[in-house]
Amino acid sequence: MCITLAHGVLVAQEQACTLRLSGQVLDDHDRSPLGFAMVRMEPTGRSMETDERGRFGFDSLCPGPYVLHLAHMGCAPVERKVLLRKDEAVLLYMEHHAEMLEQVEVVRKRADEHVGHAREALEGIDMERASGSSITGMLQRIPGVNSLSNGPTIGKPVIHGLSGNRILMLNQGIRQEDQQWGNEHAPLIDPFSTDRITVVKGAASVQYGTDALGGVVVMEPVELPREAGLNGNLAGEAVRNGRGGGLHGMLENAVKAVPGLAWRVQASGRARGDSEAPGYVLSNTGFGEMAASASAGWRNRRLRATAYFSRFQQELGLLKASHIGNITDLRNAINSDEPWYVAPFTYVIDAPKQVVRHDLLKAEAAYRVSELDQLVLTYARQVNNREEFDVRRGGRSSIPVLDLVLVSHTADLVFKHFIGQKVHGRAGISASHQNDRNVPGTGVRPLIPDHARESAGVFVIEHVDLEENLELEVGARAEVDHLQVRRFDLDNNYTTPEHRYLNQALSAGANWALREHLHVRANIASAYRPPNVSELYSEGLHQGSASIEVGNDALKGERSLNGTLDVEGEWLKGRLSATATLYANRIADYTYLRPSGYELTIRGAFPVFRHVATDAWLHGLDIEARFKLAPSWTLRNRTSLVRGRDLLEDEWLFLMPADRTENALVFHKDKCGGWKDLELGATSTFVLEQTRYPAGLDFSPPPEGYHLVGLTANINRPTKHGRLYFGIEAANLLNTAYRDYMDRFRYYTDARGVDLSLRVGYSFGEEP
Repeated sequence: MCITLAHGVLVAQEQACTLRLSGQVLDDHDRSPLGFAMVRMEPTGRSMETDERGRFGFDSLCPGPYVLHLAHMGCAPVERKVLLRKDEAVLLYMEHHAEMLEQVEVVRKRADEHVGHAREALEGIDMERASGSSITGMLQRIPGVNSLSNGPTIGKPVIHGLSGNRILMLNQGIRQEDQQWGNEHAPLIDPFSTDRITVVKGAASVQYGTDALGGVVVMEPVELPREAGLNGNLAGEAVRNGRGGGLHGMLENAVKAVPGLAWRVQASGRARGDSEAPGYVLSNTGFGEMAASASAGWRNRRLRATAYFSRFQQELGLLKASHIGNITDLRNAINSDEPWYVAPFTYVIDAPKQVVRHDLLKAEAAYRVSELDQLVLTYARQVNNREEFDVRRGGRSSIPVLDLVLVSHTADLVFKHFIGQKVHGRAGISASHQNDRNVPGTGVRPLIPDHARESAGVFVIEHVDLEENLELEVGARAEVDHLQVRRFDLDNNYTTPEHRYLNQALSAGANWALREHLHVRANIASAYRPPNVSELYSEGLHQGSASIEVGNDALKGERSLNGTLDVEGEWLKGRLSATATLYANRIADYTYLRPSGYELTIRGAFPVFRHVATDAWLHGLDIEARFKLAPSWTLRNRTSLVRGRDLLEDEWLFLMPADRTENALVFHKDKCGGWKDLELGATSTFVLEQTRYPAGLDFSPPPEGYHLVGLTANINRPTKHGRLYFGIEAANLLNTAYRDYMDRFRYYTDARGVDLSLRVGYSFGEEP
């Protein structure tokens, strides 16, 4: 593509790549120079140490965006983004021995949390290229993360074989509470509300609860700007499969008249019509969603205060062919190659469907009690409204069959402290209250009863730098949990059962740099997850999953002991890099939905699933490897393997992800005329047939394995005030007909066929 422009590129480089970026790194408290700090520049890969006066400089640079990575002993690492148009001199401020960083422009906190855990992140260009996807769709780009889906519109992340309430979602530093007990309840989070998503694999995060048996997904808050100057971005997407698209915009600024005051607003929307499988339309699978957020903050030397509000609302259709009138037709539909109901493409969303809305209000204040220590107080209120609609007689389809309102309050007080030169940590207390109620008027017995839940906990996490290349972290949490249920039993007697739990979690981890390009992380952790109300008391049709679910009030809750070993290294002078994660998880009273025949109701015939408990053993391996074939060519492999055994029944666990491997060939060219960062990629994904499953349990055997081919192309162009970028992606390019074992709607239909998407965006201001 760029061969015809070769001469022009060389001339442009000779003319333009003469810029210099220099700067000085200072201590934020006393403005003293920080000598011998390491400064690394991306994407050039060049690095240098500051001199004794904290100064550094890079020469022979081309115009465009760069990222400076700063590291200094006793300081948390810092990032700064710079748009270079002419020779620049910048000042960078680092807070010595403190987790709260103070820099002049856009920076990122890099707290050393989750020591010893395997973790992966999506940020920057990777986030841009995944824009238009849901949170779950984005996370599937990370090895070890799968999706538990209900057709093309609903997906929940699966980490190392675990999903649902075992995965903790942190949105803006707050536990996301959005009726996540349902397998068909996708996370109600706008992916545009963050610029970095981190996945921490394995039992983790004693700070936020004891129940993260599978991992933590962190949507990190974006720092508010520090200097006056309007920054923002606008991006759009168009997609072929579903014939829809999306739009996203953001603006931010610091108020020059009020030092320390800054704000940000953001909004996005997406809409699609029916998805299409190879050969037919997946009728009633369109969706529409809108999201918006606003934040403001003020800070001075000792005090920092921020406020944040977001709203996410979504209407999505559910495959009409998943709702069937009688048991005979249901069995025929499961054994059919095509869904029983196929209609022409439309944007109209009819019942069955879901309409959901989630509001998050957060207020936070941090006060520095000394030069090194600070107190952080956080309060959050979340309101979640979920309505589910079914096809009903007598013109009643507009009346929801499920109407739930969940109100959650949380408060946390955290003391961040330092003890000497090598020990620092966090200790705190937290409390929460939830009330989940059914709105009257549905005319249907509630799937789950009204209930209230209160919890209170204490935690402590300490981090020790034993040596320059070895760090340890230990953490503990204790929590009391009270669940009060209000329900009518099957004999229509009003009862108020109560459940009390004492939860504990422990974690110990280590990071060890064996040499410059070989790092080992190890962690062992225990966790406890009390049963949720749906596992205890659900009874009836769960319309979103087109199945009948039956609870079990004898469940005790899950206790796990989890270990992970993560090795990351580079060889062959950096041409080969790889990360491998080994993990094992022993879970007592592992709770899951077990298939249990069919049932005919007034609303149709549906498969039945019962909540049961067993002892489980899960283990597996994640691998990501990159090999540089030539300066512009890279070969990448991502492989995930997971095994799960039911120890009591001595059989394989139900609904474990099949083995998956993805190979990609990537071409990257830094400059192409006036364009930058041209990247072309071809992907080949193999998903093997799941042969490790309990025989005779499921309604149909696992589908055959499949192979998908994809293509991507991305490029951006620096402008006078920002950056313009384009991206094209083709998924399932060969229009392969397949069904995925982790898709609950595989009983009725194939997955989506070929999809083409086009992304265009423009960012301006100081953050290119």
